[in-house]
Amino acid sequence: MLLNAQRFIYKPLSITKKMKIKGIIIIGFLLILNNCTIKKYYFQISDFNDSKIYKYECKSKSNKTQYWKLTSNETDNTLITEAFKSNFKQYEYFKEKFTKNGSKLLEFISFRYDNNDKKMEIIKIPIELDVYKWKTEKPYKYSVEYVEKNYGKIIFQKERRYIGKEVILVFGKKYNAIKLEGIYKTKVISTNQVYEYKQFSYYVKGFGLVKMEKKFPNGKKETFELTEIMTEIEWKKSQ
Repeated sequence: MLLNAQRFIYKPLSITKKMKIKGIIIIGFLLILNNCTIKKYYFQISDFNDSKIYKYECKSKSNKTQYWKLTSNETDNTLITEAFKSNFKQYEYFKEKFTKNGSKLLEFISFRYDNNDKKMEIIKIPIELDVYKWKTEKPYKYSVEYVEKNYGKIIFQKERRYIGKEVILVFGKKYNAIKLEGIYKTKVISTNQVYEYKQFSYYVKGFGLVKMEKKFPNGKKETFELTEIMTEIEWKKSQ
């Protein structure tokens, strides 16, 4: 018999302790899930060395349909999105840079047209830069400030958070998509007025953004779905 040894007595865990351990395991598992990477669901730099045009169709209002021309540069890891209305007039230019943590805003320009159809630039100065994060653990945002002729200084902000995964139809086939909730806020500094709406965005591997569901404070809704992907030559022929 060993001297000064203490006798080991096995005592089963109480129900309370078992529940605590189980709870810790579940929380740890959820944290792992919430920290998963969703990089492959976003637009991929290598897919847009040759420009592609995404047609986002608004089936309830055809005049709201949009065209996004996507062009990448693998040398500097940038992606440019030029957005056009259904009449093929450009309304936005958006440049982002891919980093180890996500996509960062570099340039943001909006376009307006006067009564003579002259195109005018509205340059938006970046403040906060997170466009899309590879990890899903917490919300993030980008914001810009700019000056409108009739309203003065304006601040625009887009905040996003990861919701989860859903199965949706793209070109008639089922795909696993991630769902993000975006809150869009536009604040007019001179009047302190804030305009806000919500958008749910769906991303699928191999495509990027495939669906947008906009919800406005007055109850109105608009849904945009990816219905066509064109080369630049095909797009110009369709105009």
